[in-house]
Amino acid sequence: MRIAFAATAPAAAARVVAAAKTEIFAASHPFTITVKTSDDPRLDGARLAPVLAGCPSPAAIDLGFAPDQAAAFAFGLQLRAAPQLTKYRTRPDETAPLPHPNHVVIVTDDPVRAQAEFDRLEAVARGVLLARDLVTEPGNMLSPESLTERARLLEARGVTVEVLEPGAHGLNLLAAVGRAGHQPPRLVVLRWPGDGRCAKPLVLVGKAITFDAGGISIKPAQGMEEMKGDMAGAAAVLGAIAAIAGRKDPVPVIGVLAVAENMPGSNALRPGDVIVSHKGLTVEVVDTDAEGRLVLADALSWAATNLNPGLMVDAATLTGAVVRVLGHHHAGLYTASDRLARKLVDLGRREAEPLWRLPLSAACDEHLKSDIADWKNCGWGALPDNDDAARFLQKFVPPGLAWAHLDIAGTSETPEDSDYSPKGATGFGVRLFAALAQDYLQTL
Repeated sequence: MRIAFAATAPAAAARVVAAAKTEIFAASHPFTITVKTSDDPRLDGARLAPVLAGCPSPAAIDLGFAPDQAAAFAFGLQLRAAPQLTKYRTRPDETAPLPHPNHVVIVTDDPVRAQAEFDRLEAVARGVLLARDLVTEPGNMLSPESLTERARLLEARGVTVEVLEPGAHGLNLLAAVGRAGHQPPRLVVLRWPGDGRCAKPLVLVGKAITFDAGGISIKPAQGMEEMKGDMAGAAAVLGAIAAIAGRKDPVPVIGVLAVAENMPGSNALRPGDVIVSHKGLTVEVVDTDAEGRLVLADALSWAATNLNPGLMVDAATLTGAVVRVLGHHHAGLYTASDRLARKLVDLGRREAEPLWRLPLSAACDEHLKSDIADWKNCGWGALPDNDDAARFLQKFVPPGLAWAHLDIAGTSETPEDSDYSPKGATGFGVRLFAALAQDYLQTL
């Protein structure tokens, strides 16, 4: 969908105008839609998107918007109107919604200012759509190598991409998880330099299990196909870096992706194996399907040691337990910092990517104690596994470093159409991370 701004409504095949009464949507022939707007133009744009399906092009939207309102409306419209990945279909989907108009013109009194504001928002929207596409890609198409190549495409935008072999850098947990995959694991590091005035970067860490069969602790067959999306945390980081580079943000941001496949095989990680982590702590692996916390533990430790972060946030589809706790409406937020928690919750509310703070509890330590190693990777105690997983990760982060963990297992995909996303991958985390980068200097 191409979106433009104009001072007056052009001749159009479809028109959207303000409602004179209190109806939300009312369509009349030929293709005039009246809408009652709210005080949230971004949400209005998103909610209009399904109504525009089937309208001819071009469509003119004249709702009396100021420039910033017009840009926000266009942002919401773009987020909701974008279809999910369709490139693998060889024939039309007869159940798919009607197509949206390919050209939309939004009327505002200062179209130049509206376009400038929308250019920054559109960079974020493109990052969201990139993340959605990555999560939707099947595992045979988005392997560790092809995900790395998708990351390298950001070099054209000024992002430096480095690929590290885990064994050469002491990332033994990451190496162990991915050793049965048909492509080797790797740590992918994406650096956006900013303008050089800030010495401590914002570091975003993403779990990138391109397919998770569970390893030897293999998952049930029913629903396993959904595990192609177990790299949604990394997709959020990639999408955010793309948005930040597209906006040319002044702050330095580094993305760290822990990339692997978690597969069974003759050389797979075994339950009972003890691995020396990057931090030097030994970990007894009691469940190979609790692999996300293993790869993140190494990635967090490496990033804290090598990147001098001012703030580090990770995102991962880490546990099914968080879905049982929070459903598909909130991501789980874990941090020891009340100030950081408030900041992230506020940004999540602002960006319609809501977070719910959950406890980093010392009570989990009893579950994580191992008979033969420093820790085991999960416990079978009374506390939810999402709490155990977050507490496990905390042990690999230096105590003085501001850090937060986001468990996005319930929000990376939506089982039905939502305000800002059609059914399927949501791109959750991109808008939040992009907003965090924008406010980063005030967050330190």
